[in-house]
Amino acid sequence: MLCFGDSPYNDGNGHGTHVAGTVAALDNNLGVVGVAPDAEVYAVKVLDSSGSGSYAGIAEGIEWAINNDMNVINMSLGGSVSSDVLKEFVDLAYQEGILVVAAAGNSGTWLGWFDTVGYPAKYESAMAVAAIDQSNNRASFSSAGNAVEISAPGVGVLSTVPGNSYDSYDGTSMASPHVAGVAAQVWAAKPNLTNVELRELLNNTAENLGSSFHYGNGLVQSFEAISY
Repeated sequence: MLCFGDSPYNDGNGHGTHVAGTVAALDNNLGVVGVAPDAEVYAVKVLDSSGSGSYAGIAEGIEWAINNDMNVINMSLGGSVSSDVLKEFVDLAYQEGILVVAAAGNSGTWLGWFDTVGYPAKYESAMAVAAIDQSNNRASFSSAGNAVEISAPGVGVLSTVPGNSYDSYDGTSMASPHVAGVAAQVWAAKPNLTNVELRELLNNTAENLGSSFHYGNGLVQSFEAISY
């Protein structure tokens, strides 16, 4: 469920703080720098401190983002089954001009033969983000499938955690905010783009890494998208 008025707001898990830092940690000579350090980040709490929640709760969070004129929604979360209400609100967000970015999932196998992309990433209205390592190889845990759209770093990602500290995490949850941050950066440079045009630009300028089943269009490229 959404939690409002929690002051000071508290991340009881740490996952959200790590994701937020990847998007927009300040460029202040401390710790790490986010992909888009000048971006404004809004934390919309839809999961509890153990990382559990409902699709209805996530849909409420998306509704809040629509009503409050967000530009990009990052969803470093997911489940293995679809939901009518979740699909309805992901589709609505996209129709309303928001770019929806979602973690493909961590249900991949070593060879990646099977379609294991989760929801909401699997919906056509969301960009499903796969995880790669420092050598641009698919992370063995990264979900594969025809819905995979783009890739980003998701292994040993150093970012912010509660308690004024930093830690390295693995997951497509770490890859997704890289794409959301790049999207924010590119949109700031090209503000006249629609969300559909921005999505197309990110896909067209991605660095091809091989099988689209594993990598989608490839590694997201900020400079190339801005320069295109």
